[in-house]
Parts: sequence; C-alpha cells; structure tokens
Amino acid sequence: METQRRIFDAHFHIFDLDVRNSYPNQNASMGFPEPEKAQINRNHTVDEAEQAMGSVGVKEAVFVQVFNDCPEEIDWVLHQFKGKQFVKGIVGGLDPTKLDKFEQNLKKFTSLHQPKFVGVRHLIGLEDVDYLTREDVHKGLQMLADFGLRFDLHSYPDTIEHIPQLAAKIPKLKMVIDHIAKPYYEKPEAFSDWCSHMSEAAKYPNVYCKLSGLINEIPDWSVEKFKPYIDHCLKEFGVSRCMYGSDWPVSKCSTPPAKYRDIVELLEGLLSSLSEEEKDDIFYNNAKIFYGLE
Repeated sequence: METQRRIFDAHFHIFDLDVRNSYPNQNASMGFPEPEKAQINRNHTVDEAEQAMGSVGVKEAVFVQVFNDCPEEIDWVLHQFKGKQFVKGIVGGLDPTKLDKFEQNLKKFTSLHQPKFVGVRHLIGLEDVDYLTREDVHKGLQMLADFGLRFDLHSYPDTIEHIPQLAAKIPKLKMVIDHIAKPYYEKPEAFSDWCSHMSEAAKYPNVYCKLSGLINEIPDWSVEKFKPYIDHCLKEFGVSRCMYGSDWPVSKCSTPPAKYRDIVELLEGLLSSLSEEEKDDIFYNNAKIFYGLE
C-alpha cells in the first residue's frame, strides 16, 4: 500500500560482503556491518532496496557510500544500478585529503548522468575529532565545492562544533549533517550541548540537516522520544534545510524490528504540526534541490 505523499529518500545503502572484502584499500570502515549486527550482516541488493521503498511508493532515492576511500564501491554500485530508474544520485566514498586521486575520481564520476554523481561522504567518525579543522581536508573540500558537488557530514556530537569553521571557510560548499549528528540519546545530560552545537552549525546557510538514522537509535522508538531533537532541528535549520532519509538497511537494527513503512510513519508523527506543504518539502523537495536533482 503506497502513501499518498511523494517521498524522496536521501539516504540508503546497498553492499555485498564478498565484494567489500575484495576492495584493495582495506580500512576501518570495511568492518561494517559488524558481525554482531545480525539483522544486517549479509548482502543487501538494489532489488531489496527497491522493494522496501516500493512498499510505500518511494520512486526516487540517493545512495550514500558505505566505505571510505573506495572509488571501487562507486564503480560497483553503478553496475548494480543499471536500469534502476529510482536511483537518482550517488554520494561516493572518496578521501578529500588524497588530492590528486580525489580530483581524478571527481572528473571521472561527474561525467556520469544516470544516476548522477552528486557528492562525497567520508566517515569522519573514524578520524580524529578535529578532522574537519585540518588544512588538507579543507583543500579537498574546496575542490569538491569547485566541482559543484555536496558533502555529507557523517558527524557525531563531538565533531559538530567544527562545522561552523568549515562552513565559513568554504561558503560555496553545501553540506548536510547526516542522522542529526547521532545525538547521545542515552545521555539526557548531553542534550544541551548537542542543541547548542547544532544551533551554531545552523547559522550557516550552506549547512543542511538530514532527519534520518533515527529509528534504530532508541529502543522502543516512539515519536515522543525523538520529538525534542527533531523540534530543535526544525527550529534552527528551518523546514527548507531539513530532508528525509531512511538509512535503510541500518534502520532494520531497531528494537522492535522496523519495516520501511515504520520509518516514514515515525517522521510523519514528528512533523505532525507542520503544514502539508512543509511536509512535502521535507519528504521530497528539499533533498532534490540540495543534491541538484530537481
């Protein structure tokens, strides 16, 4: 049964464990999915992703990298996505500090159009906490901006405070904070610091926020448990800089187990005070505009 709402999923993954193990540049990111995550520790195909999204009528989506410094992953997903019209964009895992290789791959992948190469993500949670302050990182991200591409911020609470410096230094670079920066939900005392850091980041118009990666973060998930966090994001970033992403299949690590429909219904509940037009922007329009796919 489809929803009546148009939905653009700004964040999903696919992966193959044997292919992952064959990548030449083995690194810490390739420990994903962890063996203890039994719900997702297997191959996840584009057909399965399409079926999950199709259960609520999602017909447009952006793939986001799983592995760092891995242009081979981009080549692999491009092969998987042949003939899959629902995949509109790819955010690839390229290392912005390896400048020559970075430029070479940006030139290679920006020549593609279906799906379109729309940006880069690097799992900064695997780096030192001050990664976003480094000059070599800034050089690469300036190049990314010069190519007209986006940067997905795999940020954690400890790294949000460095986003304003980056946003001010490279104002042409549009970036989005994935998963509302993965707050420490289990530590209520950390809420205030998360709020203040997100508010500082939101002061920069080139910083956006994905209302994604929620359902698997709090056991016995509910609208009430996430409401203070989503309300703060909406207040600080405004509707126009917030967007929906499922984070499928990581979303399947939820307790109790969640179907794709549950992810959508959770966010619908969290946005209940908004107008239908505002909900349409968050669920559909904003991601397309952000990634240059409108």
